[in-house]
Amino acid sequence: MRKVKRTYTKYFGVTRRRMRIKTGASWHTYLMIAAFSFIGGAGFTYWELNGGSVIGFISKIEALEAENQSIQGQLLQQKIEIQLKSISGDKVSGDISKLQEENNKLKEDILFYEKIVGKKR
Repeated sequence: MRKVKRTYTKYFGVTRRRMRIKTGASWHTYLMIAAFSFIGGAGFTYWELNGGSVIGFISKIEALEAENQSIQGQLLQQKIEIQLKSISGDKVSGDISKLQEENNKLKEDILFYEKIVGKKR
């Protein structure tokens, strides 16, 4: 026991070889400062962002962007339908003009044959 006491005083006592002087705060102090800084920063952020109303605003923006994309898809679909109708309308008008020309040609042929043969009534 005496040897343990002598070893203890040799390393930790007043008569040890070199004096140990602590010049900084202990780790408890630094831990408390870090905890208070974190809590203060979180509180300030919550206050600055109006208690989470910014998150609601961001979610509303995302919803509107999704709705905008769906409307753009519908607009593109309607544009394609209009182009198809325009193309089919042009084709129909071209067919009608050809049929009218053919009809006029046939009427001319009928008039020519009626003049030759005479009208049947």
